[in-house]
Amino acid sequence: MPVLEPGELGGLFHAATRSVFRLETLPVYNPVSEADRLHSYLAGEPCPKEREPSAYMKRVSEQTGRGIDYSRVHVFAGPPTDYLRYEMEWGYLYNARVGDRVFILDTAERRRPDRLVDEDFWLFDDTRVVLMHYADDGEFRHGKLLEDPDLAHYRAQRDLAMAHAVPFNEYWKAHPQYHRD
Repeated sequence: MPVLEPGELGGLFHAATRSVFRLETLPVYNPVSEADRLHSYLAGEPCPKEREPSAYMKRVSEQTGRGIDYSRVHVFAGPPTDYLRYEMEWGYLYNARVGDRVFILDTAERRRPDRLVDEDFWLFDDTRVVLMHYADDGEFRHGKLLEDPDLAHYRAQRDLAMAHAVPFNEYWKAHPQYHRD
């Protein structure tokens, strides 16, 4: 499994022609690199994406406009951590507006499927799999492109997660207690 160099993961996004799927299973991501933004969120500051869409948003908008499906499922046991609330309100709300189909599987509300893996991955065009590796505190370490992935396994994981999750907008609307004041 080759460890991806900086920029190689971005190349997989640009090379996608049909679909991009993400399974997320951690309650916190990138606590060091996102510390300032998280602090701004918790302090009640406005989201910078109101002024300028992120590079990810621009890419999703452009690619979904060409018919590429973007989807993700975030699996966690609620209530969401401060980080997840930040990710939802400053990430998912905006990403969904540009075509990223975001789903939530809150295992405090819905049973986690027995066969669902507890690992993070990207699945590109149903043919390329990148396993995402994080430190115990959620800081991103690296991605590994699987050379000979069990595609049936990763497709089944996607399908299983999607079948048990709810659309993010539905989840968010049903949980105003998680919204920032």
